Amino acid sequence: MATVGFVLSTGRTSTQNITAIAARAHPDAIIEHEALGPNYFSRRVFRQPRKFTAVLGANIPLQRKLIDIEDAIAAGQSYLEVGWPAFAWLPYLADRFAENFRFAHLVRNPFHVATSLTTHGLFVPQVRNGRRFERIAMIHPNDPRVYYTEIAASGDKFSPFERNLFHWLELNQFMTEQHTRNGFTGVFHFEDLYQGSTPALPSLLNGLIGEAEYDLKSAPLDKVQRKLPLEIAEPSPRLVDAAVKLGVRLGYSEEELLDSLDVDRLNEQYSERRL
Repeated sequence: MATVGFVLSTGRTSTQNITAIAARAHPDAIIEHEALGPNYFSRRVFRQPRKFTAVLGANIPLQRKLIDIEDAIAAGQSYLEVGWPAFAWLPYLADRFAENFRFAHLVRNPFHVATSLTTHGLFVPQVRNGRRFERIAMIHPNDPRVYYTEIAASGDKFSPFERNLFHWLELNQFMTEQHTRNGFTGVFHFEDLYQGSTPALPSLLNGLIGEAEYDLKSAPLDKVQRKLPLEIAEPSPRLVDAAVKLGVRLGYSEEELLDSLDVDRLNEQYSERRL
């Protein structure tokens, strides 16, 4: 049976490289990296399922994309999208593609994600890059249906790093709520994709698009790498506490998470071009 698979994350989780590896292993499938980019307009429908119809009705590229996927399935061709901007559409996608639908939750250490997103200028006013992603795809503290309302109440004072950490928190909280849906194939850690005696990437892809031999030895693909445009400072303790608690629920240890929140080390590490 042809499948419709989505790898959903927060960004900065090696999705370009995962796409390239999957495409080489499954040449007969349609495999795309963030097919519409920010133009899913996920921020408009985040936790607002009653808006799916209206927003979809005004989004011609998304309408065409979904019809193309349906045509591919009817022809017996599987589809896999790797990225994060479609995240808020997950309930709609699960209903529309029903028994053909598969999705995996890809997560990365919150403090590394927030730092890496900051290198891309997200929520950094003096950096022009990323404005469209920030405006129509990412989750803001003042959005109407955020889960962490008490933390969001202080959002107008957040630094760029804290805003990116809040995005990680809200998106991953939302994703954990989707784990009971049919088609869920599991939580996967970025840190385990390529490492150890049994790298997790083959298991991730096998569950979404079928078994194959995956090339994990080629040079990793990441077309966009940047340096921190500003130093990050100690984030809000309440925001950190919530991120750590959610990270533990997602399989990280509290010790490793707290140890990774060393702002001096993060500033030094991300002052060079890297993932």
